[in-house]
Amino acid sequence: MGLSYTVVDAFTPTAFAGNPASVIITDKALGDEQMQLIAREFNLAETAFLVRTEIGKDGSFARLALRWFTPTVEIPLCGHATLASAYVLFSQLPPTCQTIKFDTKSGELLAKRLPGGKIELEFPAGLLTLASGEVAAQVKSVIQQCSTDGLEIGYVGLGHGAGFDGFVLAEVASGAGLKDIPFNPGPLMQLAPEHKILVLTSVGPTWGQTPDFVSRVFAPAAGIPEDPVTGAAHCVLAPYWTKRLGKKDGDTLTGRQVSARGGEVGVAWDQKRGTVRLIGDAVVVHKGELLSVP
Repeated sequence: MGLSYTVVDAFTPTAFAGNPASVIITDKALGDEQMQLIAREFNLAETAFLVRTEIGKDGSFARLALRWFTPTVEIPLCGHATLASAYVLFSQLPPTCQTIKFDTKSGELLAKRLPGGKIELEFPAGLLTLASGEVAAQVKSVIQQCSTDGLEIGYVGLGHGAGFDGFVLAEVASGAGLKDIPFNPGPLMQLAPEHKILVLTSVGPTWGQTPDFVSRVFAPAAGIPEDPVTGAAHCVLAPYWTKRLGKKDGDTLTGRQVSARGGEVGVAWDQKRGTVRLIGDAVVVHKGELLSVP
């Protein structure tokens, strides 16, 4: 018996950009080893596995269990694969269904339809603590090994909270050329396992104009040399840039991840609730069936 899948490019309105994720929806959960082997076979940044659990009696919401796997490990939180999952589900559910609730290892996550076809996710906010002098020096030293362009690093912060342990954010002095900076992520393995995901970020090329900030994300310890567009990283970036740019709680900012594929993420930090709204587009690239299931 085969297994249907859909590959979706997330955080982009056009195919072959953004971040691709494979989405698999079943009525019964697959085993951990099965999911890991399937994710390895797809060899995308993430494969999302969903299990249907509940449809609201009035058809206003759906609830599913959700887990995410890279080709090598299971991860606790993933934005683009959640957006991809919501996009697939909203295309299958009746228009009365405006909200999808996902039960994950990082708690309940919400997805909502927006006018114009965009989708809004509600994720936990990822907060940062200033890295100690020793850790900051180590991070800066490793970054210099990754790039010969002599990146000038200012602030270095460490993520904490559900799903964000292991994140390192480093602000680059100028983001105008961040997209074109050659970067070999291999040396980042020196920071693992404590610091697995590096987020390089800078203010947008033109102050006060879209995008408000830019970023690149590297996670070789999780089997992802460079992630094209990273929703979870924007849960860390949203609070950081809201404060850094002097914005108000709830203001919407636009982040652009300047990887080779590229993508844009709308973000809004709700400090009181401890959440971040992630807003983006998605597009189905292809559908198919796994003829063999491990």
